[in-house]
Amino acid sequence: MDIQLKKIIISLFFVLLGSCSSEYSPNESVRAIQKTMNVAQAVDVLQDAIWARDKAYGVCGSRGFWFDDASAMQVKKDKVKMIAHKRGPEIKKFNQSFSDVVVFEKQYYRYEFNLNKISKINIYRDARLLPVFPGCNKKELAHEYLIIDLYINKLSNLKFVVKKSDFDKTMAAILTLLPNKDIEVKG
Repeated sequence: MDIQLKKIIISLFFVLLGSCSSEYSPNESVRAIQKTMNVAQAVDVLQDAIWARDKAYGVCGSRGFWFDDASAMQVKKDKVKMIAHKRGPEIKKFNQSFSDVVVFEKQYYRYEFNLNKISKINIYRDARLLPVFPGCNKKELAHEYLIIDLYINKLSNLKFVVKKSDFDKTMAAILTLLPNKDIEVKG
């Protein structure tokens, strides 16, 4: 395949990819909920949406930090606080099936995901658009759920799954806490 044809195919791919996204505009239901919602209520709604333990929804992926499912996340009006972990010193190394396996100690620390640093919010209508986030990319999430990505940059973001029936309330909470953020719908 010649270089010109490759350039055309790549350009078409990015045009199609860009056409699959649009700017989010809140509907009347979201606006009505937001009018009656104060900051404390918005924090509670976002807490339930992000940390929905033992359910099919809640946090499904992140970049910039690792967290354990057992460690709770706490939503504040300006941040999400949690116990995260990073790779500590090597504990042991062994060979298994012609591969070296290295086990590291988890070093826990307090992490704060600052909501004020969010550059944009992405809403994914189809969980399968996130193949690099296995927790988000589940077939059972394709129809009844949406994914919201609180995006700071490529190396720092927090993705969570929300039920379609709770989406308007969740978006009202996000708009209450983050009123001037760009929101884009993908897929």
